Amino acid sequence: MFQLLLSRPDTIQYSLWMMGQGMLGIFVFTGIFYLLIYGLEKIFNPKREK
Repeated sequence: MFQLLLSRPDTIQYSLWMMGQGMLGIFVFTGIFYLLIYGLEKIFNPKREK
């Protein structure tokens, strides 16, 4: 099985490409989620008066 994978480097390259796209998607989603929380905190944070 391992020899079959090594004989086809395009399969390994494609799997690494797909993994990279998935990880990039996770980072983009996390960044958007973080910015959404940060923005909502700035909008709805009650102002304290002294």
